[in-house]
Amino acid sequence: MSRIQAALAVTAAGTMGAFAFGALVLFPGPAGANVAIAMTPQSLALPPLEHGISNPMALQSSETGPATDGAGSAAPAAEDRAYVPPAQAEPPLPALPPKPVLSQKDYPDCREDHLHLPDPHDKAKNINACTTELDNYYSGVLTEYRKRMNEYQDELSRIYTEKVAGRMEYSAATRDRFYKEIMEEHANSDPDGENMAVYRAAVQLYQADRDYLSDRYCYNTGCGGYPVPDNYGFLHMEGGSGKAAKSSKSASKGSKASNNKGCKKSRGRGRLLGGIFGGALGSVAGLNKVGSFIASAAGAVLVGEIACKLSEDEQEKAAEATLAVVEEEKVGAVANWQSPTRGGVSGSSTVTALNTQPNGRKCLTITDVAIIDGEETRVSKQMCRGAGQSKYVIAA
Repeated sequence: MSRIQAALAVTAAGTMGAFAFGALVLFPGPAGANVAIAMTPQSLALPPLEHGISNPMALQSSETGPATDGAGSAAPAAEDRAYVPPAQAEPPLPALPPKPVLSQKDYPDCREDHLHLPDPHDKAKNINACTTELDNYYSGVLTEYRKRMNEYQDELSRIYTEKVAGRMEYSAATRDRFYKEIMEEHANSDPDGENMAVYRAAVQLYQADRDYLSDRYCYNTGCGGYPVPDNYGFLHMEGGSGKAAKSSKSASKGSKASNNKGCKKSRGRGRLLGGIFGGALGSVAGLNKVGSFIASAAGAVLVGEIACKLSEDEQEKAAEATLAVVEEEKVGAVANWQSPTRGGVSGSSTVTALNTQPNGRKCLTITDVAIIDGEETRVSKQMCRGAGQSKYVIAA
């Protein structure tokens, strides 16, 4: 074997690893060639071969190469892995501000206080005082409530913007969920939203009571087409002799008649108010869930002079008669009713006039009659609905 062949044999026997760190130099000569391996300073000593290992590169890879996972791919080193922050509990979400509330005690329930007074002049004075109370309630309590509800909406927006939006201590899902909750509550507090149902009901109650009082004022003073009562002011009009213009007998009779009536408040009035301000906007209150008057509520269609004389089930019958003639919307429509519990109690409702105004407002003049043990009570009223509205309420 020549010296070149011998050198190559040595190379094949295990010096492959050194080729990566050195250079093979051949020196040809006249008789052959000399072989030398020039090692660089970075060259590594070859590991000794162990029994049973035929591939030294495999040994080197198993001892010094990177770790692998079960699939054979290289697992990332600890310093190459992405930073994962430790799990941390989210702080509690901020509480919503208290919602404004309308209180029943603020509503001036004086619309029927005039009923126990015998003199129409005194009734008119009482009606004026109650009308003033209602107007003060609207301008003060109701207007202030609307303002507080606007401030409530502003506070909802501020809480989300300043305390939740963009705060990384809350997850994206939590922020989104809280945002939807805030937006829903904000929408519910709009004028036509669920949170404003009691306000809308109170506004309609105010308007119905005020219209009722306006009608009763004319009934007791002789305005708006009503005749002047025969006994108007008999307790206040005195002649030169110092005696009442009307005889004391008449005054006594009028006072006695009033006392016998026992009319102070219409039955069911407390249920109506409690239903509105208690939030039970259903059949008890005569309101639907968005605070609109339902005409089937007896308190919304009966005047106090008749309603106060009837039991609750009789009020319902009288109200049904009014609804029946209102449904027909024509002059001459009549509906009769009979008490389900008392044999001597009956009544009727009759449409005596129909008026449509240029603004679309439609009004019916209705005469209610109640007969109780042979004594007849006859009262006229107006039921009106505005343009675009579907329900009638007592109006002036």
